[in-house]
Amino acid sequence: MELTGLTADQLREWTVRRNLIAPDIPAQKRGSGARFGWRTVLLLRLAVVLRQRFHVELQAHSDLFGHARALLGDLSFPALWGMTLVIYDLERCALLDDGVSLADEDALLLRLDRHLEALSRGFGMIEPLVQLPLFPLRAVAGEDRVEGSFRVGRERSA
Repeated sequence: MELTGLTADQLREWTVRRNLIAPDIPAQKRGSGARFGWRTVLLLRLAVVLRQRFHVELQAHSDLFGHARALLGDLSFPALWGMTLVIYDLERCALLDDGVSLADEDALLLRLDRHLEALSRGFGMIEPLVQLPLFPLRAVAGEDRVEGSFRVGRERSA
């Protein structure tokens, strides 16, 4: 899989056999493929960096990927730009903005921007999605306000 830097066999090994990072939708039956969301692909890319550049034994630190997945949680793709995954003692991690200082301890820093750029290209976005344009809500929704939602052609929640 070009997006992760893993071969199909390695991807199967890491996600199914060794269960380092579970697919979002496991393969349903023999011969069908598992499905991976962008957060899982991002985690796989980061695992490849840990393995290849820092020679980390991934199986010994498999809980780290669960913690990292929880950190990504409901964060949007654009919200991760400018962020760094900080890994302390290969057992706990944090997401930090570029402007936030690190705790006073040693850590591995994995900058997310280059991985997000690769995902943007791999998923066919013409330009990397760094920031959605900002605009006043009134300009989009008009003044037709309805209890917690706005009308723009059809009803949408805000």
